[in-house]
Amino acid sequence: MKTAILLSAAASLVASLSHAEVIRNIAYGEGARNQLDLYLPDGVDAPPVVLFIHGGRWFRNDKDQIHVHDRADALMDAGIAVASMNYTYSADAIWPAQRDDVAAALRFLAMQGAQYGYNAQKIAVWGQSSGAHLALWAGILAAEDPDIDLKGVVSWYAPSNLSEIAADRVNDDVPDRDMGTGPTPEAQLIGAPVAETPALADAASPEAVIAALPEGMPLSPFLLMHGTADVVVSPLQSDRLYETLWTRGADVSLTRVEGAGHGGDLFAPMVPKAVDFLQVQFDKP
Repeated sequence: MKTAILLSAAASLVASLSHAEVIRNIAYGEGARNQLDLYLPDGVDAPPVVLFIHGGRWFRNDKDQIHVHDRADALMDAGIAVASMNYTYSADAIWPAQRDDVAAALRFLAMQGAQYGYNAQKIAVWGQSSGAHLALWAGILAAEDPDIDLKGVVSWYAPSNLSEIAADRVNDDVPDRDMGTGPTPEAQLIGAPVAETPALADAASPEAVIAALPEGMPLSPFLLMHGTADVVVSPLQSDRLYETLWTRGADVSLTRVEGAGHGGDLFAPMVPKAVDFLQVQFDKP
């Protein structure tokens, strides 16, 4: 339709935000960056939880990005818990280390609901940019693994087909941009130039992998959002992903954010729409 890891001794419990309990730096795996912060809204019994995955070209930024546009507050105001994760930088390990981190975080959340007090039967994911690429992979992992139950995916301006990123910048309506020289972020992710290793690029591309999934395999609902003036990741990336998901019969919607670039202030008004989408998915039986 269109439209079991032991608790880390480093984890610290602190008071943060007037309406939340925050447990920081919980280890969800054994890697140096396998940590997440858990935000639990006050006064809510067993809230659903959203796994947030930060952007940053797969090699920078961190889990504090959840606070951009006050997303942690918006989710908790809606009675939704947040698990904001770090993942392995591509500078430290190439693909599929990042996908494996997402799988580990999802399995950790599925096992630890009773320990922390959230509803482990109601998990969704929200990512931006490279984190949205990984959020899309969460949707694929849930489709392939019956032990991962994912209620929905929010994708903000995801690079969904690595092989087409350069061509899409040429073919879209966004004014010409200078992306500089040197290895591209997607080449750094897979450890080789994309044009020279199309099989590697396709194997890391959610859109290509979704298109090749067995017919009839159920997919989580998707909300895609992309700026029409994105000079970093062409809006054609989400246009193509939308068509692929719709062709497969997925519940998917696409919001084109008029005039918005790769993030920025024009995405702030999109936060309530994303929260509404997540609430609808969590309210389904």
